[in-house]
Amino acid sequence: MNINKSMKSAAALAVAASMLVVTACGSTSDSGSGDSAAPADGKVKLTFTGWVPGIEEAVDLWNKENPDIQVEFKRIASDARKNYSTQIDAGTSGDILQMPAFDMVDYVIDGQIQDISQYVSDDKDLFTDGAWSTAVLGDGIYGVPQDSAPTAFMYRKDIFEKYGVEVPKTWDEYLDAARKLHAADPNVYIAAFTPNDTAPFETDFLQYGGSWFKTDGDSWKVTLDSEANQKVAERYQTLLDEGLVKPVEIFTPEFWTAVNNGEIASFNYLAWFTTILKENAPDLSGKWAISQAISDDGNGPWSDDGGGINVVTKNCKYPEQAAKFIVWLNSDPDSLEVLIGKGGLFPAAKAGFESEAMSAPSDYFSGQPIYDEFIKSANNLNSDGGINGPAITAGQTALQEEFAKVVNGDETFKEALTNAAAKLKKAAADKGLNVK
Repeated sequence: MNINKSMKSAAALAVAASMLVVTACGSTSDSGSGDSAAPADGKVKLTFTGWVPGIEEAVDLWNKENPDIQVEFKRIASDARKNYSTQIDAGTSGDILQMPAFDMVDYVIDGQIQDISQYVSDDKDLFTDGAWSTAVLGDGIYGVPQDSAPTAFMYRKDIFEKYGVEVPKTWDEYLDAARKLHAADPNVYIAAFTPNDTAPFETDFLQYGGSWFKTDGDSWKVTLDSEANQKVAERYQTLLDEGLVKPVEIFTPEFWTAVNNGEIASFNYLAWFTTILKENAPDLSGKWAISQAISDDGNGPWSDDGGGINVVTKNCKYPEQAAKFIVWLNSDPDSLEVLIGKGGLFPAAKAGFESEAMSAPSDYFSGQPIYDEFIKSANNLNSDGGINGPAITAGQTALQEEFAKVVNGDETFKEALTNAAAKLKKAAADKGLNVK
C-alpha cells in the first residue's frame, strides 16, 4: 500500500495501554470526505461490497423500508477484497465494504476508511463486547461488527463412544483423549494440524490473552512470540511429536478425505466451520456432536478469533446514512434472520442470539442446537488479547510458512513463533510504523 510517510508521525494516535496504537497517514478528523448532507432530491444512493451468502435479501428489505437511502449490493469472492486498497485510492470502491476484522487496522493506517464514532457510538450495547472491540482503534470506531467467531468442540460422537473415550473439557483431558484414541486406532487423530491455517493456533492463544501486538507508548510491540503464545506452542509440539494430530492442509481434497474417512475425530474450532463441515461431509450427518470449547480448567475463558465488519470508505459522501444502514443490517432482527439463516453467520449482535435459527436442532449434530456452546463461549471470553494490529495478513502468511517448516521437522513450534514474529515486525516497520 502507498503511504504518505511524511504525515505519519504527526498523525500518531496515542491511546491507553489497553487499546491499540497506530502511527498513520492522516488523522481521524481528515480520514473521510463525506458531509452526510443528502442530495437535492433527498435520495441517497450507497454501494455495498461483500460476499455473505443471501445478503441481497436483507439489502432488499432495507431498500423497501428506506426509500430515501437506497443500497446497491455488489457480490465478490472473499479473496477479491485484496483489491480494496487500490480501488479506494482510485475512487472506484464501494461506499461500504465487508472485510475481516483483522484487516481493518491497515486501512485506518492508510487513511482509507472513516471514523464513524459520531454516528454509531450509542449502538455499542447492541453488540457483544468482543465483537464491538474489533471495530475500535484508539478513540475511533471504524466499522460495525457483522459476525463473530467463538469456539466450541465439535467431535465425532460415534468414534468417542466406540473407543470409550470421555469427551474432554480441559486441555489435560484433551491430551489424554488424543492418546487413547490414537492407541485404540492408529488411523484416528484427535485433530488435524493445518499449517496453512493460523486460526486454530490463534484461537488457542487468545484464550490465554495472547496477541499479535501490544502497545508501548506510541509504538507497536510484536507479541507473537510472547509467553502466552509459547504456552500454546508447547502443547502443539507435544501433539505433533507424539503423532496425535494429522498434518494436512485445511480445505484441500486430502483434508476432506481424512475427515470423511474418520481420521479426524474433532475440531476445537470456530462457529462458521459447522456450515463448512456439513457441506463437505454430508454422509457424516448424525455422527457429529458439539460440546463446550476446551480450556485449562474446563470453565473457560474461551476465545473468539474475530469475525467480519462493515466499514465506510473515505470516498463515501454520506457516512451518516451508511452508518445507519450497517447498524441496521447487523442488528435488526429481520436482517439477522437472513444473515444467520441464509448467510450462515454467527451474529455479532446480541439480538441474533434470540433468532430461531440459532436455537433450531440440527440433525447433523445429533439433534443438538448448533449454537448453544458457541454462545457460551461468546459470553465468556478472555478480552486481554486480540488479533488486531498492522500487517496481520503478512504475519499470518509468515506463520504459515514457519508451520510448514515445523511439519517438515526443520524447526520447533517455538522457533516458528520467533521467526514469524521477526517477519511480522519487519512488515509493520516497512509500513513506516514505530515497532518494537
